[in-house]
Amino acid sequence: MKTNADAPPNTFAERYHATLVPVIFQPWARELLRRMPPQDGDHILDLACGTGVVTGEIARSGITPGSLTGADYNAGMLSVARNRAAEAGIEAEWAEADAGDLPFPDNRFDLAYCQQALQFFPDRPGALRELRRVLVEGGRVAFCVQQELDINPMLKSQAETLDKHVGPEASAAVRAICGLPDGDEIRALFEDAGFEDVAVESVSLMLHHPDGRAYAAGAMGGMHTGDKLSRLSDAERQQCIDDFLTGLGDCFDGTAMNFPHVSNVITARA
Repeated sequence: MKTNADAPPNTFAERYHATLVPVIFQPWARELLRRMPPQDGDHILDLACGTGVVTGEIARSGITPGSLTGADYNAGMLSVARNRAAEAGIEAEWAEADAGDLPFPDNRFDLAYCQQALQFFPDRPGALRELRRVLVEGGRVAFCVQQELDINPMLKSQAETLDKHVGPEASAAVRAICGLPDGDEIRALFEDAGFEDVAVESVSLMLHHPDGRAYAAGAMGGMHTGDKLSRLSDAERQQCIDDFLTGLGDCFDGTAMNFPHVSNVITARA
């Protein structure tokens, strides 16, 4: 019998979860937990949680948290997160909220994670001050934030391919992913918001997708960039995918993608 979980993904959030999460966001979630391990009894916030990847990794880590809470402004992402958690038997609360206006009391959480989202916050200082507010004294945080396009070959090829075939407006969403690359700027943001023991480290993960062509079709056709290829003919779409794969150079072996993904990892205490 076919269940909903077996059905092809058809919403933006479902496609995001199916295509990008296994390749990018799950490895980074594991890296964040490795660098700032959760502990039994921790009340944990997954900030800008998306489809709940960090929350899922915490639930599988073997610890018994005091509570798990995911917050995101995107209702579609939260719907997928909520459904996936229910299917996996994960007890978590989900809040539709802007990072700059969190619906939680002061001193609510012991630990917060946030991956690949700070660069998108409209008011970064305000969001970090708000996070500091909802953390207990001494509360821990672990973030990761994408570094510049030139040292991230997958994103660079994607942006250049969209520039060529669709235009700069289409590539802007990819370039925005790399919109906060400077570690010193990030450190200052955390310190100005009242965080202490702020550490910023450049980290490169080698990421993999077994079918580069399938990834390209998903990543540029209805993922975080939106369906930028929708205006292209089938032949133009295939050429766009071919150019993306060619642009990967040695990161594409003719079938699979193996590429470095370089981010700043930030740990700090409230």
